[in-house]
Amino acid sequence: MNMTMNNKINSKVSDQFTIATDRYTSKDFAEKEQQLLWKRAWLWACREEELPNAGDVVTFDIVGQSVLLIRQKDMSVKAFHNVCPHRGRQLLQDSAHLSHVSCPFHSWQWNLDGSIKRVLDREDWQGCEHMEDADLKLKEVHLGFWGGFIFINLDEDCQPFEDFIKPVPEFLNVLGFENMQYCWHKSLVLNCNWKVAQEAFMESYHVMGVHPQFLPFVDESNYSQSQGIHGHHIYTWERPPGSPSRRTGRDMPEDYRSAIINFFKTFDQVADKTRNGQQSKRSMDAGIKAIEGLPAGLDHMEIMMAAVTSMYEAAQAEGAFFPLVDPETAAKIGVDWNVFPNMSLVFGYDGTLVMRARPHDSDPNYCTLDLCAIIAWGKDKAPKVEKERYENWRANSDDIPMLLLQDVKNMEEVQKGMHSDGIDILRPNPVQEQQIIHFHSVIDSYLSAEK
Repeated sequence: MNMTMNNKINSKVSDQFTIATDRYTSKDFAEKEQQLLWKRAWLWACREEELPNAGDVVTFDIVGQSVLLIRQKDMSVKAFHNVCPHRGRQLLQDSAHLSHVSCPFHSWQWNLDGSIKRVLDREDWQGCEHMEDADLKLKEVHLGFWGGFIFINLDEDCQPFEDFIKPVPEFLNVLGFENMQYCWHKSLVLNCNWKVAQEAFMESYHVMGVHPQFLPFVDESNYSQSQGIHGHHIYTWERPPGSPSRRTGRDMPEDYRSAIINFFKTFDQVADKTRNGQQSKRSMDAGIKAIEGLPAGLDHMEIMMAAVTSMYEAAQAEGAFFPLVDPETAAKIGVDWNVFPNMSLVFGYDGTLVMRARPHDSDPNYCTLDLCAIIAWGKDKAPKVEKERYENWRANSDDIPMLLLQDVKNMEEVQKGMHSDGIDILRPNPVQEQQIIHFHSVIDSYLSAEK
């Protein structure tokens, strides 16, 4: 591995272990990302369940661009640039349910498929160029679909979605994300670069410093690796769940029943006040109840099998999906994935945390961090989820799950440090933070490619 110091904004990070701090603070670098990354990469825009009916519309905004995603009459989905071809007004600011799209400026209208429906006083343009129906339709945006997630790409000549998403489906389809729906969705405006926020979910090296309350119940030994342009990190589980980290100096538990119960209870720290989040309250309650009824003397695997069997039965009783993943497959999947560039997935038994950091145009010091949870709900059990936006997250800290709040606080302190004259390169751990090194290499591949 080349250990050459990397302190130039545009220098490559491929095969290097250092990352320049300028990549997080430079407006020039943010502007390059705006043009060459965000307008060319596939981006997660929304979930399928946000568009349950024909005429439902979701708006997705990023780096000064806005996109309308519209459920069609045949229940397919189309996406369009959110702009009127008459005088350039943005058509919609928020999600809606519509029979057609209207411009509030001069009352032009479009059908749900983007074709022109009405031009007020169209005869005034008699004989003018660029006024045929084909000229006036809304400009379409490419779409990709996977696991109940809908992706968009702003590049007319973009890479096929099927090529981009490899090998994510190969590893993660077993988890059945298409069977899940939102539990909660919170958007926080943060004083940090989008990469600082996203990288918080690419490694567990920070657990001892940021989440020390986990150390008595999780041995966080891990490594990370690339997977195509994406990446994930994997716990080695040399000590099984419920065991204390070796950093604590504590011995392995004599009775794993209480140890695994305590491990399950840590998931409350990534849940909302209903105790749903990375996994469902239903599963946690069922697993804990099963363990409490077990006799002493069972080994760790027997206890975990009893707990997971009870979780599965509780899901079946509610008509809910529950993924049954064998230990070998679970080990290959790991604990989280980053779907390039800005989607992180952190898994539970029947739920998943989904994080997405979006830049504030070309200002490198701000981003919007979307924190979401999806759950495999039982029939008619999924709540009606209203998206919450916190311009001042500190005033709403009681509504942010404890562990994620720890991460958020740390993110803004990291961004402050990036501006220090005392540092110009970062030194990520080449084993546990390899995913971050790879992440920057892929960013460079976008920024250096000819358009």
